[in-house]
Amino acid sequence: MSGQPTYRSFLVKAALIVVMGAAIMALLTGGIVLATSAPTTVSPTTVAGNYNTAGSYGIVGYPTLSVNAQARNVPGFIKNPLAEKRGVILLVYCAGTTENDQMLGYFNAIKAKYAAQGSFFSFEAHKASELGDVLAQLKISQPPALAVISPDGSVYQEYTGWISQKVMSQVIANALGS
Repeated sequence: MSGQPTYRSFLVKAALIVVMGAAIMALLTGGIVLATSAPTTVSPTTVAGNYNTAGSYGIVGYPTLSVNAQARNVPGFIKNPLAEKRGVILLVYCAGTTENDQMLGYFNAIKAKYAAQGSFFSFEAHKASELGDVLAQLKISQPPALAVISPDGSVYQEYTGWISQKVMSQVIANALGS
């Protein structure tokens, strides 16, 4: 008989552990559900203009990125196409790296296809000073970068980092209306 009380006390302890574990799990799960489903309050901000659409970066509430062709430091080869209401496609890259050379190849193939609809310019990063303040206006700080600028000077799409030929071709075709 001395084995039974130990056996019962063991069962009672085991049952207590299971019940307490289930209670703790229920509390944690309930807390997580409440924390993630609680309403968040967003303080409204007043922004001049109508920015209820996705802009250059796809973020609502920010003005569309654009190139001011009238700025003093914008070179003529960028100003002229924009004045003629032509799109400008700009690639800045680092020569000698496999990925950048690959992107330059994509760019040149697409340029051959769409040269009649837009103006294409590619620059090695060390020659980017020839672009005046265009990169600063585009907020591009390091290559590789592709900027597709609409005829009105607004940025249709901008990419930093490597992009595939399919993406580059589709974005340029969409921007130029082809």
